Amino acid sequence: MSKVNFLNVHKSFGDVEVLKGINLTVEPSKVVCLIGPSGSGKSTLLRCVNHLETATAGAILVDGQMMGYNVRGDRLVEASEAEINKRREDVGMVFQSFNLFGHMSALENVMFGPMRLKKISRSVAREQAVALLTKVGLGDRLENYPSQLSGGQQQRVAIARALAMEPKVMLFDEPTSALDPELVGEVLEVMRELARSGMTMIVVTHEMSFAREVADEVVFMDGGVIVERGEPEALLSNPQHERTRSFLSRVAR
Repeated sequence: MSKVNFLNVHKSFGDVEVLKGINLTVEPSKVVCLIGPSGSGKSTLLRCVNHLETATAGAILVDGQMMGYNVRGDRLVEASEAEINKRREDVGMVFQSFNLFGHMSALENVMFGPMRLKKISRSVAREQAVALLTKVGLGDRLENYPSQLSGGQQQRVAIARALAMEPKVMLFDEPTSALDPELVGEVLEVMRELARSGMTMIVVTHEMSFAREVADEVVFMDGGVIVERGEPEALLSNPQHERTRSFLSRVAR
């Protein structure tokens, strides 16, 4: 599993600075949960990891390799699209919306990436996809289309699809926020199992109980900066910063 380093990461949209110098290290096989109010920069930071958003300044390294750029002498040069796509293979991402292909079955959704990008055979892709869908509890739903699955089931297909690329790091951007409350648990359980397996994970979440149980470190962000960070029990039970206390008093623990 890989280490992720954020080195003085800035991101602006026009005149609005969304990230204001983020420094953070996620050690191999560790789970870091990013919490904070909407607009604090959490999702933007996550999207910068696989270059879905381009950092305005600073650098992000996955396993020591810079995402999105190459060093040429004393300057940074944006990597080619082919290089960026190749590096993205190491970083799986699960979004709020499931982003499944509606015309493909669950099995076909999971097979698509390895066949298209890694050029593996259909038979091998199918074998791997069956194993992954079984792992996330959907072994009996292989031929179902997204419209035939609940939100929780669709999100589990999305997780299996990301894992099919054999990533070194998994990113989750509020993966349960679009789900009905009774479906949240089944997705969180898959994520718990993934954490237990030793996957390096960065999770943007509003599920404080999940952060408390699974995270190795919780990072509270507000206004584009890291306000406070620490072990889950300490930060969630006894935050040191007034802004953290104010936020936690407004969300369910």
